[in-house]
Amino acid sequence: MTQENGTVLLVGASELRGPLRKLRWGARSLRSIRSLLESTDAEEVRAVVMGDAILAGEDVARTIQEVRRAFPLVDVVVWSRRSSVALVRDCLRAGARDVLTTTSADSAARGVVTVLEDQQLLPRAAKLGANSRATPSTFSGMVSRSPRMWDLFDTAVRVANADATVLILGETGTGKELLARAIHEHSGRPGRFVAVNCGAVQDSLIDSELFGHVEGAFTGATTTKAGLFRHAEAGTIMLDEIGNIPQSAQHRLLRVLQEGAVRPVGGESEEPVDCRVIAATSDLLEEAVTLGTFREDLFYRLDVIRLELPPLRERKEDIIYLFGYFAREVAEQYNVSRPDVTNAFLDALVSYAWPGNVRQLQNFTERFVLTRTGQRAGGDTVREMLPFQSEAIAATPSSSARVERIDLDTNLPMAQAIGPKVEQLEREYLEACLGETRGRVGEAAERAGISRRTLLRKMKRLGLDKLSYREG
Repeated sequence: MTQENGTVLLVGASELRGPLRKLRWGARSLRSIRSLLESTDAEEVRAVVMGDAILAGEDVARTIQEVRRAFPLVDVVVWSRRSSVALVRDCLRAGARDVLTTTSADSAARGVVTVLEDQQLLPRAAKLGANSRATPSTFSGMVSRSPRMWDLFDTAVRVANADATVLILGETGTGKELLARAIHEHSGRPGRFVAVNCGAVQDSLIDSELFGHVEGAFTGATTTKAGLFRHAEAGTIMLDEIGNIPQSAQHRLLRVLQEGAVRPVGGESEEPVDCRVIAATSDLLEEAVTLGTFREDLFYRLDVIRLELPPLRERKEDIIYLFGYFAREVAEQYNVSRPDVTNAFLDALVSYAWPGNVRQLQNFTERFVLTRTGQRAGGDTVREMLPFQSEAIAATPSSSARVERIDLDTNLPMAQAIGPKVEQLEREYLEACLGETRGRVGEAAERAGISRRTLLRKMKRLGLDKLSYREG
């Protein structure tokens, strides 16, 4: 990059002038927002950076909006030495392109240059909406440009210091573990963050894994084991895919939440434990409670603070920005250049429903950058690399879709009345997913928005055989 590429205006952020020039970008300092708004020489200006010295005495959101109105083609970046979720959220809503929360001028300058470089990646980002001219902003490892997500981050920070259990809901790939880690990081707890996927542990071993066992408790128990709850002492334990936990472990877990103590398998006494419990699931626990596969009292113990991660298709403003963020990471990691993309490519990227959410987009981006280095990619590239796009785009039902009425016997208790109906609908849905993916369980699970383990468990319960859906 050279200074001829454009100029950065610094308002209350003069410390960035030197670092930006070292990075071969021109920079000019202004004393106030008023002098910025009265400036008429904006043709070569690429970005405006506002620092703490200006923000302290201004209504931040209103100031950003004024600058955006005066210079609609110039990106606004906020540099603040204080890390505040509320500040980031308010700035993004007002139209800032990025919020840099760092005390280092060199680090902030690199963030500004990232904004400038990403302008080349997003030739028509305005199609995504008023807040779309932005690069990714990061919260504890989670990248998002969606005000809805920053509202969620704000809630996570506010509840982090409490000891109440948290239930995180969201489809596969939305970042439930990242959010749980963020809560732990902001909790101030000195202990470990321990994550366990309840769907990946055999039912016969789950009690021992979580609560420990004493020597000789069962065949093969040659030593005493503390268990993951004790391992997370003074920290946080995340129980992912909590809907998969068997009935025996549900009872023990309820005792832990009620009494703050665990009894190892084969043990005679309970041992006190102090750890924050965060549960997560991509399943509908209310449905499991209705069907009798999940304890109602445990559900209410877990569902104290509920956080719901929206799927990627419901926050389209994040798709291109996450793509740009991941593409830059991959290019730097493997020392390759990012492929050139067209507007048609970006349109196809946004129109895809991303059933695997952020995880799927990250995997797609890595594969794209590594296989299309130095090439120019159009809309056909997305369709070639995402073979089920036509079905995925149709994820949102049309308003004219016909909904069949289900006859229910109100003389029966609710669980008995709706249980068979729910099972029938679940069977038909999973049969359709398996049929469309020709029995490929991983793809079917991704499409259904559940884990592979959950799908296999449901297939076993419903008597579905993946081989019957494959071509002969």
